[in-house]
Parts: sequence; C-alpha cells; structure tokens
Amino acid sequence: MRKFIALFFLLAFLGFPLFGYFYFKRELFSKKRVNAEFEVKKGESLKEVLFRLKKEGVIDNPFLVYYFARYKGVSVKRGCYSFNGRLSPVEVLRELEKGSPCLKEFTVLPGSTIFDLDRLFTKKGFCKEGELLSLSKDKNFLKELRVPSLEGFIYPDTYKVNKGATCREVVEVAVNRFHSVVGELLKNYTPPEKVRLALGDKPSLLSLITVASIVEKETALEKEKPLVSAVIYNRLIKGMKVECDPTVIYAFRLRGEKKKRLLYSDLKIDSPYNTYLYNGLPPSPICNPSLSSIKAALYPAEVNYLYFVANGKGGHYFAETYSQHLKNVRKYRKWQRGS
Repeated sequence: MRKFIALFFLLAFLGFPLFGYFYFKRELFSKKRVNAEFEVKKGESLKEVLFRLKKEGVIDNPFLVYYFARYKGVSVKRGCYSFNGRLSPVEVLRELEKGSPCLKEFTVLPGSTIFDLDRLFTKKGFCKEGELLSLSKDKNFLKELRVPSLEGFIYPDTYKVNKGATCREVVEVAVNRFHSVVGELLKNYTPPEKVRLALGDKPSLLSLITVASIVEKETALEKEKPLVSAVIYNRLIKGMKVECDPTVIYAFRLRGEKKKRLLYSDLKIDSPYNTYLYNGLPPSPICNPSLSSIKAALYPAEVNYLYFVANGKGGHYFAETYSQHLKNVRKYRKWQRGS
C-alpha cells in the first residue's frame, strides 16, 4: 500500500509539470483560423488589448497570453492590424510587437479638379473644407512642391497614407507621385515638331500639362486623345483660338458656378480660361489629367485636323476644313433629333 501511495505521488510530481507544459504549449502555439481587423489605440495597455482580442475571437486565453508576454518582455505598438488565416497567440503577439501603421485609402480620379479634391480630402478627414483651395494659392507651398500650380499636378492614382496625415502631407504624396511618373517621361523627351511650333523649342511643363488637361476633359477614348491633342496644337500653330468648351466650364467653376452644359451666351464669359474669347492656352491646367492624356500632349498625332465635334456615340468626328466640320455638326444634330 505504501508503495502504491509513493508511486502515486511520484507520478503526480512528474505528471503535473508535464501536463502544464503541454497545456501551455497548446494554448500559446496552437493555430486557429482568424479573420479580424484590429486597431491598438494610443495609451491602451497590453491587458486591454488582449481582452479585446478575445472578444474579436483572435485569442482564447488572454490571461495566459498576458503572463507569457510579460515574461518575454513583449510590448504591443499602436497601429492597425489585419489578422487573417491560421495564427497562434504567439504569432499574434509578434505582429503586435512589430507595429503596423493605420492607413487610409483615397483615389484621385483622372479629370478631377482641385474643387473635386477639396471635397474628397474634406470627406476623408485630411483637410478642412476649403483648405486645399487655400493651399493652391500658397506660393511658398507650391515652391516647396516644385510645381507652378496644384491643378494639373496632383497625379491621379490610388493612395494609402497614414490615418492622421495632414492636408499638406496628402498633397505632397500625390504631387511627388506626379514628379516620379512624369519625370520619367520627360527624362529624354524631345518635343515633336508640332509641339515645338505651337509651344516653342523648350515647352514648359505647365503648358504641356495644360494641353493634357484639356485633352482629358474633351475625350475619354484613349485612341482619340492624340487626335484631340493634335487639334489643339494645330490651332495654336495657325493662330486660331483653341475654342474648347471645358475651358469655359472651368472659368465658371472658378467663379463658383457649376455648368454641365453651355449656352451660346456662356461663351462670352470674360476669363483668361475662356478659349473662345482669348488666344492661346489657359493660364494653367483645368483638371488633373491621366497618364494617357499627358502622353497625348507630349506626342500628338501626325494629322492636320483643326476641328472636332461629338458624334453622339461617345466619340468625335474630326475635320481638317471648316466646311467638313459643318457637315459633321449637322450629322451630330441629326443624331440629337433622333432622325
């Protein structure tokens, strides 16, 4: 009997540690499938984080994980985490120790104006209402960014920035993207004859992007963009007015008026952006153009077109002569009437 009791205590003495070892190993290193987006907030303690992770179903035993983390000297860092797949509590701790910035995504659409972006950045919480418009007039800020204006130089793309990014920081990211992409295009750029005749042997970046912005607003068809670009350059070469509706719409927008369609009387608005009234290009871009529009401005098509008008099918009719243009206008009006 004594031997049996002695054997029992010996097994207990050896078994409990062994049981504890396998228990801890299972609780800390066993993987389970998780799917949770999680944010560690400023000032939040390790214990608070672990108990919230339990509520999210990421870990099962916050006490055990807490004491393990304290033993290992683990400290969690504020940030945003995405836990997806099969993970153990120890792997979750490793992620929390690395840190992960909280990012917010936004998209600058091709053809968007600073007025559109002022609304977007305000909605996203980066800027106060009107702040982007104020920055667009800040000469020192423009000098820092190495751009003549914000309009035209905020590159259309999808961005992820820190959740707490300021208005200036967000603009800097998008403008730096412009410099990166367009800088590569211009590195070994030799202007074609059409561009040189219209803008000079060394055309300014401002004038090229202004042309690109008009192209962007005039057509959404990739194949048409070099043709529209050619029309603009051909008219400039001949000393003709550019006469593009989007520049007039932009002139009204600068005055706080939104125009989707123009009346004939609208073409008389006194603004340097009114290309029906003033010769040459507008003073600055009228939107933020896409890469394809920028390429079209750099390399216009080798055509002699001077006119274009909508064809009612999403594209345009192009013409070299005014008489042919009038025929195209009649075709468009016929389409409008449905006859």
